[in-house]
Amino acid sequence: MKYLFTTKYAKEYTQRNTKKIPLCPLRNLFALFAVTVFFSCGNEQEKDFPPTPQDPKDSVVNAPKNMEEDFTPILKEINITNINQYIHPEKGLWLIQSSGAMPNMTNTTQVDKNFPVDFANVKNEELPKVNCDSKSFWTKEGCFVQEVNSFKDEKIWTYCGLNKEDEVKVSELARTISWTVINTSLYARYYFSLIDGKWYLAFVDLRTPCSA
Repeated sequence: MKYLFTTKYAKEYTQRNTKKIPLCPLRNLFALFAVTVFFSCGNEQEKDFPPTPQDPKDSVVNAPKNMEEDFTPILKEINITNINQYIHPEKGLWLIQSSGAMPNMTNTTQVDKNFPVDFANVKNEELPKVNCDSKSFWTKEGCFVQEVNSFKDEKIWTYCGLNKEDEVKVSELARTISWTVINTSLYARYYFSLIDGKWYLAFVDLRTPCSA
């Protein structure tokens, strides 16, 4: 009986005092391990794929609208030392002059130091008009710039003696003009075009008003 008693209660004692390993911490540990593995794999996958390139349309750098708004400050920086940088290397600059009653047009890719240019005091306002009754031949004096293109409607190239090929080139280039500058002291009219994101001096009319 002593043996049976001891065995019975020894078994109960063992069951009561044996530490059971709780299941919840094991489950939590397993869940944490699974989450760690998942995010580790996710990071490795992200490294395998290069970032999506930026759409050029999202960039506002050199956007025509911004460039047109900033044109007047750019114009003030143009002078005889850098004027050739504003002549398109392929389209060139068309000079309009007159040696008699009829005008003539010539194309060049560079000008010399005697080329008339002065935009230092340019004002962004309505352009003056020719007035043959005025001593200066203009309705007001100074240097003025305006976002306007009257050159394409004048079609002066149609009576400058150009061949058909040059007439087409001039006609196409005339449609690209955005800004017109008149410096009354130089008797000069300048026409600027925005081509491939850069400003170029496309035409210069050097004829003295009322001289025909």
